[in-house]
Order: sequence, then structure tokens, then C-alpha cells
Amino acid sequence: MARMYFDDDADLRHIEGRTVCIVGFGNQGRSQALNLRDSGITVIVGSRRDRSYEQAEADGFAVFPVTEAAARADIVFLLVPDEVMPEVFETEIAPGLRSGGMLVFASGYNIAFDLITPPPDVDVVLIAPRMIGSGVRETFLSGEGFPSLIAVHQAAGEAALDRTLALCKGIGSTRMGVIVSSFLEEATVDLFAEQVGYLYAVRRCCEVLVEAGCSPEAAMLEFYASGEGVETAKAYRDIGLWDQITLHSRTSQYGQEVTARLSPEDEEAERTKLRSIISHIQDGSFAREWASEQQAGFPEFTRVRNLNMQHEMRAAERRLYRVLGRTTAAAEGGASG
Repeated sequence: MARMYFDDDADLRHIEGRTVCIVGFGNQGRSQALNLRDSGITVIVGSRRDRSYEQAEADGFAVFPVTEAAARADIVFLLVPDEVMPEVFETEIAPGLRSGGMLVFASGYNIAFDLITPPPDVDVVLIAPRMIGSGVRETFLSGEGFPSLIAVHQAAGEAALDRTLALCKGIGSTRMGVIVSSFLEEATVDLFAEQVGYLYAVRRCCEVLVEAGCSPEAAMLEFYASGEGVETAKAYRDIGLWDQITLHSRTSQYGQEVTARLSPEDEEAERTKLRSIISHIQDGSFAREWASEQQAGFPEFTRVRNLNMQHEMRAAERRLYRVLGRTTAAAEGGASG
């Protein structure tokens, strides 16, 4: 089993007197900043003058331009999107980094695929919450906490792990437990979960039900639109993927466990497909492909997004959601359908 650390393993004294800078005051950044401050840690925010700057000021944080904030801090959290992080790091953070300081990443992506090369005299660590930003704050306030993956990629001194655990305690993650990982492992599981094709699989299921004579509304309600899946996902979380099966009828249990089981040949074919996704991630192919797409101005991304937004199942979904009172044409920006 992977090594785990909890509250008793972490001591806030390892970051006592240190200034933490949050770069990227979005959902994750704001929640982590508030949690750290509530834990008695000095927090400043580095931001360009935008809504996040105004939000940070409204929350009572001292806010500075990114370059100045990074130079003032001992510990810098990089919580901006992966695709802009290399430029932000190179132009606004690296010039002011203190020797013996610490860089904290919430995603393994840019370090795993060599898109950022930090100087050798700083700690480079990963604290990757397995929780959305609002949940990071809510579970801190409730006392429950949330799990994170952590890693020390580069240790400039002997206290890198101790300081990492202290920061995890400060944001509330050691309450539930943090798991020792690596930048590459975090990037692999994160990207893999995004690339297995879940959205397309759900849409295919709805399409074939419609082909069989079912209404789009019945199909979508069954697979996601009713919200029943949210409750099932909570059961996965609370009691486990297979243990939650007992919450369903015996007919449902038989269908899920027996009828849905693939033949050995189909199972191996599916595993082969999944292994190819992992290989595409771990050998750097996806990172190179995504970098090229960004440099070209997102032509393929835009093309496929337009196809998905114009798909007939989305039009049916919009009609259903308006009837259910969940959305309006105005809220959708005038989406058709």
C-alpha cells in the first residue's frame, strides 16, 4: 500500500514564520489560501489586475503583481492552469525565487513532461488535492478534510517533506490523509481519467437507446439528467465500487455484475485500448500534441468542440433542461435547440 501521512505526522512549526504566496486565485487557490490563513500561516496573493485580484482583496489578502509577490514569499503555490504555467513561471516567478525556497504544484503535468525546469536551489513539491476547490474549503470548515497526492521531486534541503506535510496540514488535507505519489503518477492518473472517453460513452448509450425507440428524454434521465448518478457516485465514495452494489435491486445486481461482464477477449481488447492511452500520456506524446495545438491556436479543439455543441443529443438535452427548469437560453448564451 502507498505510504500515507495524517495530522499527527505533520507539524505547522516547519513553516512558522514563512510567507506563502498563492499564484492563481481561482477556486483552488482561494480555498487553499483561506485554509492556510485560518491555520495561522501568512498568505499573500500574486495576481494580475482582474476579478481574482479584486476577490483576493475583498477576502482581506495582501495582493501584489505576481513577480513582486513571488519575490516576497518563501513558498510559492503555482495554481494557474497547466497550459499557461510555463510562461508565468519563466517570466513572473523564476526571476524572484529565493534560494532555499519552495515551489508547490497542484498538478504533476509541467514537471513530469519537462515543461518547467526549476532552479536546483529550491524545493519542488506536489500537493494535489483530490477534491474540487469548493470542497477544499467546505471540508476544511466541517473538519472532515480531503485526500491529496504528494511528492517531493527536488529537495534543496533536508526539510522538504516536513514542510510539505505542514502545508498539507494547513490546507486541511492531512485530516483525511495524504498519499505519497510522484509528479508522473499524478499526471498519469489525472490525464487518463480525462481521456478514457466517458462523455462519448454516455452519449453513445443514449444514442443507441434512441435508435431502439426510446425517447432522448428517457435515455438522458436514466444515464445522468435525473441526478441519480450523483447519489450512486457518493455510494462509490463512501462504501466502495463493488460494495455499493447491494444498494440496488437483485435484478440490477445481476445485470451489472453478470450481464455487463465482458468476454475474456473483449476484456483484453479494452485493456489494450486503455494501455495505449497510458502510453500516449507517459511517453510525452500527449504533452507534445497539446503544446502544438496551443501554438496553432486550438484549431482541432475548436473544431471538435463545435461538433459536440451542435450534436443532436445536446439539442435534446437543452430542451429537456429548460423544461426541468435547470437552464435557460439566456443563461446558455443563446444556445440553439
